[in-house]
This record gives sequence, C-alpha cells and structure tokens, in this order.
Amino acid sequence: MKMIAIQPLLIFLAAFGPADYLPLFERVFGDAVRLDPAKVQQVLNTQHGERHYFDITGDGRPNEVWYVCLSPRHPENTRPVLVRVIDEDGDLEWGGEPDLDSDLYVADWKADGVVDVVLDYTDFDGDGDVDQVGMYKPSYRRTDTPEIMVWWGLDIGDDNLLWYDVAYGYRQRECQTRSHFGGNEVFAAFTLSMDDAFWVPRWENPFAFYDHDGDTAAEEVVRIEAENYEVYNLRHSFDVDNNNSAENPRNFDVSISAHAPDAPTESILMTPGFLEGRGNGGMRFDPAIARCYTLRGIPTGPILDYYAAPGFALRETWADMLLTWNENDLNIDTAREPDGRFLDTQERWEGIIPPGTEGFHQIGGPHCGHYNKRYELRTTPGTIRVYFSPTDNRVHLHGAQRAWLIVDYEYDDKPDARYDYFDTNGDGYIDRWEFDADGDGVADDAWTAGDVPYTDLPYTWSAMHATVTPVLDSGLKDLFALVNALEHALAQSGATETDPISRFVRSGFDSPLLDTDLRERLIGSNQTWFYYLDVLKDRLIVQLKRAHPDGDFWAAFDALRATGSYERMRAHIAAKIPSADIGTAALSDLQSTLLKQLDRPHVAWAQDWVPPNIGWENEAVAYRAYWGQFDFFGKSRPGLILPEIAQAGDYHKEQDWGMDALHVGESCGLGGATLYVNDAAYPVYSPGGKGPIRWSKRLLSESPEAVRVELLAENVGPEDAPYVVRFVCSAIAEVEKQTEAFVFPDGAIGEVSRGARLKQRKDLPIEITVEGGRPDDAIELGIGLVRLPNETFALETQRGVMAARGVQDPAIGPVSIAVIFPRTAYLRYAALREEHQVILRIERGAPLEYAIAGDWLNGRRFPRCPSLMDWVRELGG
Repeated sequence: MKMIAIQPLLIFLAAFGPADYLPLFERVFGDAVRLDPAKVQQVLNTQHGERHYFDITGDGRPNEVWYVCLSPRHPENTRPVLVRVIDEDGDLEWGGEPDLDSDLYVADWKADGVVDVVLDYTDFDGDGDVDQVGMYKPSYRRTDTPEIMVWWGLDIGDDNLLWYDVAYGYRQRECQTRSHFGGNEVFAAFTLSMDDAFWVPRWENPFAFYDHDGDTAAEEVVRIEAENYEVYNLRHSFDVDNNNSAENPRNFDVSISAHAPDAPTESILMTPGFLEGRGNGGMRFDPAIARCYTLRGIPTGPILDYYAAPGFALRETWADMLLTWNENDLNIDTAREPDGRFLDTQERWEGIIPPGTEGFHQIGGPHCGHYNKRYELRTTPGTIRVYFSPTDNRVHLHGAQRAWLIVDYEYDDKPDARYDYFDTNGDGYIDRWEFDADGDGVADDAWTAGDVPYTDLPYTWSAMHATVTPVLDSGLKDLFALVNALEHALAQSGATETDPISRFVRSGFDSPLLDTDLRERLIGSNQTWFYYLDVLKDRLIVQLKRAHPDGDFWAAFDALRATGSYERMRAHIAAKIPSADIGTAALSDLQSTLLKQLDRPHVAWAQDWVPPNIGWENEAVAYRAYWGQFDFFGKSRPGLILPEIAQAGDYHKEQDWGMDALHVGESCGLGGATLYVNDAAYPVYSPGGKGPIRWSKRLLSESPEAVRVELLAENVGPEDAPYVVRFVCSAIAEVEKQTEAFVFPDGAIGEVSRGARLKQRKDLPIEITVEGGRPDDAIELGIGLVRLPNETFALETQRGVMAARGVQDPAIGPVSIAVIFPRTAYLRYAALREEHQVILRIERGAPLEYAIAGDWLNGRRFPRCPSLMDWVRELGG
C-alpha cells in the first residue's frame, strides 16, 4: 500500500481545514465528535496526562474519560493530542483506563477543539477482545467537497491482532511494522461525502490475509483494487516455503500481479471521478460473492468477500500478468542510504510488489527491486496458470512472452549475471534458457528442456507448497553436492581462482552493505542458498566447459541438465574428471558454522547499578530482584539492556529501548515468595530492605545462551528455627529447530529443515529451594503476583498458570504478569490485599521450579490488541 501525494492534494489541503470535515464526522459519530470547549479547557488547564472522568448518563458510572495523551509515539506536529474516549461497552471504571475492545477514541491534534481523527475498536461477540478496527480521517482526495475515509480492518481468525496507531491514526512508515497484517484478516478502504448514501469502497477491496497453518502468520495474501463492483488489478502472493512464524510473520516468495481488461494505467487512489462515463468496465465481480458491512450505522458499498477472493483471482481473465519470484528470499524495500545500505530491512507485509516494466504498469509500492527477482510477463489475456519445470526446478507462469532474472550477488546495485527464458515453440512453456555469466550482455551458455514433461499446477498455496518443499530439501542437498563436485573438477583442471560468488556465500554473505541481521537471514534461508548455489552452478559449468571443450561430453551433460537431476549431473562430472573423494559435506553444517561466526550473547546479567539490584535477561525481557521483590523491564525491540543499564537513563520513564514496566510497591512483585510454616505466613521479601532477612546475591554461571544468578535469603521464618530460601534465576535463549514433514510425489514421507531459530521466551525459570527450620515443621510455598488496578485475572490450575493484566500507570500502559507453576504441586489459591498467591507443595531441600513472565503491551511488535488469555496461551498454558 503506497500513499501517493499529487499536486491537487496540496491545493486541497489549502482549501479545507479540520473544521470543514466536522459535519461529516458528526454525520458518522454524532455528539461524540463535538468537543465541549469547557471540557477542553478543563483538560488543558490541569497537568497533561491527568484523566478526567464524566458520567454523562447519570447512572453513577463514568461513560467518558478525557486527557492529553503523552505517549511518545505521537509526532511533535500533532501535540498536544487531546483525546476523548467514549466507553461503548460499559466497562469503564472511576480511576480506570479505557480499553482496546469497544471504546471510541476521538483525537484532537494541537488541542484546538476540533476533531482530526477517530479510532474505533469494536468487540462483536462480547468476549472482551477486539474484532474490528476503524481509523477515520479526512481523505484529502477531493478538491470539490470535503470527504472522510476509513481504513477498516476485520479480525476473521480471532487472534486479536489488528492495526497499530500513531496519533490515533495510521501512518505507513511508523505503523506498518507494528500493524499485524497477517493471520486470517481482511481490510478495506471506504470514503464518505455528504452526497454519498453509503460508504464507497475505494482502492484495496479487499486486502485479504490467509493463515493456512494456524500460526497467526499469513501464507497467502490477496490484494484487489476495486471500486464498487469494478475491478482494476490484482496482486496474489504466497509464502511458498512456509518459512514464517508468529515471531517472523512475513516471508513471501512469489506473487502474480495482473491488470483487469480496460483497467486504468494509474492508481485510482487520488483520481476522484475517474469512473464517470466509464460504464461497467472490463471486469466486475458478481453480487453473489460481494459483502456489505455497516460502519457506525451507515452501510458500505460492496467489496469482494474474503472467502471468495482467491477463487475469483483464479477464475477471471486478466489482460496481462507478471509473476515475481523472490529468488534470494529478501522481500524488502530496495531504497538505499547514501552509503549504499538498505533504508528498511523489514520484510514487506503486502506480498511481493514488482517494479513497473515495459508492458506492465506497477501496482502499489514500494517495489522489491530489479535484482535477484525472477520476472515472467504475459501480455495476452488469460486466466492464471502456472507449471513446474523439472529442468530448472522452478514454477513458471504459463504463456509468458518475456522472462528474465538479473543477478546482483553482492548487493552493490550492479548486475553481475543474467538469465533469459524463452518459449521457442509458443506452447506457453519455457523450453530454452540463456545465461550471461558475467553481466556483459552476451550469453555464455544455453540449454533446453528437451522432451522432459512439465507439471501444470493450480496457483494455490497448497499446490505450490507441496511442489517447492522437496526442491528445497533433497533438491538443495543434491545441488550443494553438484557445486562441490564442479568446484573440485575445476581445481583438478588447474583453476586457481575461486568463483567470487562461492567466496561470497562461504564468507557468510560478508559485505559492508549488509548488516548482521540481513546476513543471518540469508545464511538461514534454504531458498537463498538454492538461488545462490544455482547461479554458482551455472557459472562453474561455463568455466568447466571452457577448460574441457569436449562436445560429446557436454551434449550428454545437457541432456541430463534438461531433467534437472543434480545427482545425475554430479555423477556425469565425477565420471569424466579424475578426482579424489570430495566427501559428503552437508549444507546445514556450513550454515551452522557461518551463523556461529556471527553469534553474539543473547543473555546478560548485572548487579548493583542501584544497590541491591541484580538482573538477568534475554533479548525479549529483563527481570530484576531487590530484597526478594521481583520486577521486570519491558522492551520495545529485541536486545540486551543490562550491560548498559547504569547509563540507560531514567528507566521509570519510557526510553527508546523500553522501560521499567511494573510498580512493585510493598508487594512481592512478579513471582516473589512467601514461606508458610505451620500455616503462619513469612514473606520472603523485605520492602525497603527492612526486616530480619539477610540478603546476598551472586552470578552462578554465564554463557552466550544462558545465565544463572542466585538470590539468597537467610533468617526467614520463625526466629528460633529460621530457614534459608535460595532462588536460582535463569535467562535462556533456546535454540528451536524448525522442521516440516512433506510427501514426495512418489508417496514417500520426508522432512525439510527450516533452520534453527533462537526462541526468546518471556517466561523465564526460577528454581527455589527451602532449607532449615525444624524437621517436623509443615511447610508450603506461596508464589505471588502484585494486584493491578482494574485488572483482568486468570487462574488456570489445570494449565499451571496464574496471570493478570491491568494498568498501574498510564505512562506505562497495560501490562500482563504471570506465574507458571507445576500443576502437581498446586494446593490452593490465596487472595491477599496486595497480591494473588498460589500455594504450592514443597519439600525441604528439594528444588521446585516455576517461571515468571512479564509482558509490556506497548513494547510488543503487535500491541493491538491481544487479550490476557491470548497471552496465557502463548505461555504454553
């Protein structure tokens, strides 16, 4: 999705101000957007951030809360941001915070008394979590009359993850990374003027995401640009190798973009009145597969139904289409810094957006670049058809008149090699490949498909995934063996120089233009290795042909090349060129070695930056303890903070890395302990350091993946028979292997490796041991959670989870805290004034392990708007 600024917009901004849109906002929201000047002044005249509650209905409960929002996410040119929040589900309490399920946020930028944007959360099914979001704003589209628009999103999969906001609206650069755009989800855009009887569908109708394996990440995305029933263009993308996850949710491999017959060559985004006099156009969807909604009491025009969109894309006849294959497995914006590094290395959420090319107009932006992407263009009308060619082990677009791939192996924005693909007999299938090995514009090699049969495929995720998965498993292993054989054969032939691509990949993609994260992504991707090894293979063949100009040998080799069997090609090379045993090196071993070279600590600890603190962390979360009270730091991005915590600024206020996210007060905090001796409670914490307990702490062990610290409490319990309580707190970065089973065409079962990821969990273990006291004492252990204001609380004894969510401080926002305990040790629950407790069975001298977990909602990548129970499920409870 790309917002395009054009000259009429600049004129429009000068012609209309915020007050000109107020009648439209009033039409949609009524009195909610009429800001009482007295209340505005009341809010502005008190300390900014202070909450002002109003009981509008006189029922004794607050219906609204007004405040100046101090969140650092708001741009300076919108401050002060005055917010009126209307509680639409009746759960606002005096002193409490508005929520993110069914409340309406009316935002006034600069606090001038006129609404600028409205953010609407809706819970349709009453389960206390968000189902729909609407972001309402001036459209800035028309120059003749004011018009407002809404970005509308619907959570179909109920994962409760939707759009992030800045200043209560959507801004692409700031919001796109933290808006979910995944799982099973759909969004669309509508506009409304005073002349419109309904919300008019515009632009992306729909933008639909499909999660085929239930991991909340989308493997398929369909974007259709349409206005009412008329369709203009399509982009349909897949994560073919299913290499995404909840932690890394965007990893698209292929897209087909297409224009409808008689469609405009310019986006309709900023062209009001474009449809006037056009009639029905070249493509329309049937009302039977349309959906209309109601937004704030006003009906919408039709958009293509979410469930119908993929089938519609396959059935229709498109005027042209462009297949884009993300060969190097980097689907990022290719804009560069002045030093040549990429400006934004985040994987794109929209699918794969190709650049415009001769014969095909670009659809949306930013595009994925001209290099390391395979493009196949069909300019004659047809339905979408693809097929698998065994010759190059790739999926192709049927009927493509032009197909090409430009290689830039080291990301210096210069071509290094080029492939061109040809359909010489006009049957729609590529049957000839030409390869320019050095990018000089002259083909150095060519080969054909011969009589090897193609396999026609439906353009669906399941078919594409089933076809490509074996290629990236057994095919990749055989390709690696072939490359090793070719390199060895060249060495045996007297070659002294290693191919630059071989040096590059075996260096771990070492380049000053690639940061460590990009290199790790390239090293860990089987798709990346398949691409690079395939290009390297073809360059080595060119070199070996020059070193051994044996026509019969190479004619036989090219016949094997047509089959795409890397193993048969390797055997042919090995039979011809004498060589020693080159071994059976595994690509996975090389990947592991290269990743290890880039490894860095993933855990850390620190103590006494302010005595008596001791802290431990992984890259997801940091915990600390002082006098037995447990606290946590929420993080706004992955990373380690404790080594520099003494210089981290005032962490009680939000910093760029995060903040101290919990007020412990006089309680045990998050997971502190109480020892029960013969039913008498002895807290194992000393607020302010007061009391008889003697405290000590130390580091026990440290490695790049795990750190263990000890907190020791002596003189706990009865004075005449005290106890010693030992906490061993660990921070762990677990290595989690990613594999997936698949079925070969012959029915055999295989397993493809997806590499290994460091799993940075927020629930970190604590081992507690109780010793001392009298032998006949009856002891139990209470593990507590501080009570949160206006909290949601859950105790799942069968899962072994006690959790709560609430807001202690608006500057912190919602936090979730949890204790994960052994179910077999559970005895009972205790509701105390300051805390919740689970009472557990414990044996003297026998360690008991539990875990603590803290979650700062504002620090999440996708903070809008997971529920407490979503988080409990994340914890594995």
